[in-house]
This record gives sequence, structure tokens and C-alpha cells, in this order.
Amino acid sequence: MIKKVLSVVLPIVGLSFAIWWVIATARQPIAAPPVSPPAESRFDRRIAGAGIVEAATRNVSVAPPLPGLVTAVFVKENDVVRAGDRLYQIDDREQRARVASADANIARAEAAVATARADLSNGREAVRVARANLDSARANLAAVEAQLVDAEQIVARNEKLYAAGDIAERVLISSRAARDAAQARVSQAQAQVAQAQAQIDQAEAQVRSIEARLHEAEAQVAVLRAQRTELAVNLSRLTVVAPQDGKVLQVNVRVGETLPMTPATPPVLLGNTDYLQLRVDVDEINASRIRPNLKATASLKGDATKTVDLEFVRIDPYILPKRSLTGDNAERVDVRVLQVIYRFRPPAFPVYVGQQMDVFIDAE
Repeated sequence: MIKKVLSVVLPIVGLSFAIWWVIATARQPIAAPPVSPPAESRFDRRIAGAGIVEAATRNVSVAPPLPGLVTAVFVKENDVVRAGDRLYQIDDREQRARVASADANIARAEAAVATARADLSNGREAVRVARANLDSARANLAAVEAQLVDAEQIVARNEKLYAAGDIAERVLISSRAARDAAQARVSQAQAQVAQAQAQIDQAEAQVRSIEARLHEAEAQVAVLRAQRTELAVNLSRLTVVAPQDGKVLQVNVRVGETLPMTPATPPVLLGNTDYLQLRVDVDEINASRIRPNLKATASLKGDATKTVDLEFVRIDPYILPKRSLTGDNAERVDVRVLQVIYRFRPPAFPVYVGQQMDVFIDAE
């Protein structure tokens, strides 16, 4: 009897529960009121877009010019820096050693230049002395040649007188001996002139050799100084400095990290935030409606009550695939956009670089 009752009651209970469950789950949940009203435009003919806040100079990723180990970081987020201020330091011990070695090579080459200059001065003095000796030898040669002429004239006269019987033979012999002595002195003076000329030629050849050595040494110094300058430049580049005035937006580097030349994440992100720049993506279907100097307003996402008026800067004349996504379920990701750049002064409420804003452009 009980089995018969249960066989009737249980199906009825199960069916009733199933009906209740279907009705209960079919009810639509009551939508929660929005946290803030959606963004609204005050323009009648508007173009809507989403914009990304940038620094006025665009966001500058300050990467190292040379890879290496980070030994010091000099800044932190929100620091205001001037162009040339230090941001972080790459290990420069090896580069400093190279500069020191270059300095030693330059000192050695400069010593060689100084030696060559001293030798050149001595060589030129030797040339001067040799030329003075040549002048003296030539003067002596002229004097003894004059003496030889006189002696030959005396011999010629004495020969005539001897033939006439006016002088003794010994007088003739004596004059001939004087002539021969004068001739010997002329030969000796000529040899001295030749020797002095040879000394000049030798001294001048030495001077030319020293000058060539000096030029080579000076060229070597110039090469070494150029190499040292290159090393010094590379050394200075290891101290990474701010390329412009601005505020430090991010610091993604720590002491002890090894940085490549093209890190995936910028070690230091820098930008000038005296003005903020808004890069607005406009769907390409609206690109033909965009003109320079169109008015525009922007509001914070999630708080449409906080708005700013925008000042037109430029239109980037290149349509590119959309990269900045808003997260809207109805958003299309396979579109191309025209980027329009506006700017504004930082308002009283906080606006951060990298923040997304809703933008309305007056298409007139």
C-alpha cells in the first residue's frame, strides 16, 4: 500500500519542484544602478573616441646606449629632472680602465713628440753651425786663392827678372816655394769647404729624418687622443641622463640588474607633464569628418562629471590598426583608426599619464 502511495506522490513532488525551479531561474535579475552616469556630449554633431593621456613631449623611454650591469639608480617616481640630470649608472669599471690605458699611451706618445722636438732643435742648431763653418771655409778659401794669385804674379815677375839677370836664382826659387805653399793652402781650403758642405748635407738629412719622426709622433698622438675621446664618450654614456626636462613617470630598473640595449620594459619612463597630451583614436569611418582645430572635450572613464576642454595640436596623417582597447563588450578590435592629438593643462582633479578618457569632438 505504501509503495503505491509513494509511486504516485513522488512523481508529483518531483514535477512540482521542476516547475518551481524553471520559474525561479527564469527571472531576470534587477540591474544595479550605474555608479556614475555615462559620458555625454554637449555637441550636436559629435564624433566619439577614446584617448590615452600622454606627457606633452610624449612618453620618453630612457634606455641604456650600451648594455651592462646597473650599479646605481639616482631617481624615483614623481621626481622632476632637468635635461642632463643623472637617472641611473651602468657599470663603468672596464671603460674607466680603458680610458686610463689610453691616457698612459698618450703620455708615452707625447714624450716621444717632446724628444723629437728636442732632437729637431739640436739638428737645426747643427745645420746652423755647419753653415757658419761653410761660410768661414769659403772666406778662408777666397783669402788663400787671393794669396795664390799674388804668389803666381810674383813668380812670373821673378822669372822675367832672373832671365834678365837682375835677381839671384835663390829669389826665384823662394818665390816658387811661396807659390807652391799658397797652392797647397788653396787645396786645403777647398777640402775644408767640401767637408763643411758635406756636414751641412748630413745635418739637413738628419733634420729631415727628425721632422718625419716628429710628424709621425704627432700623428700618433692625434690618433691616441681621438681614441681616448671615443672611450671618454662611451664612458660618459654609461651614466644615463635625462634627455629633456620632465617628470619621472616610471622606474623599472634596480641595482644589480643587467640591462640590454633594447629592454622590453623601459628602465625609466620620462615625460613633461606641464601640459598633458591626449591621443584620441577616431574610427576610420569618421576620419573624413575630422578637421584641424575642431573643439573637443574629454571626461574620466567612470566619472563623467570630471571633464576638461581640449586644445587641438595636430592630426597624425596615418591610419593604423587600433591598439588601445576600452574593454567594452561591443567594441570592435579589427578596425583602423585615425589618431588626433589634443592637449590640456592638468586640471584640479588627478589625471595620470596612461589613463584612458572618453572624448567627444565637435564635428560641426
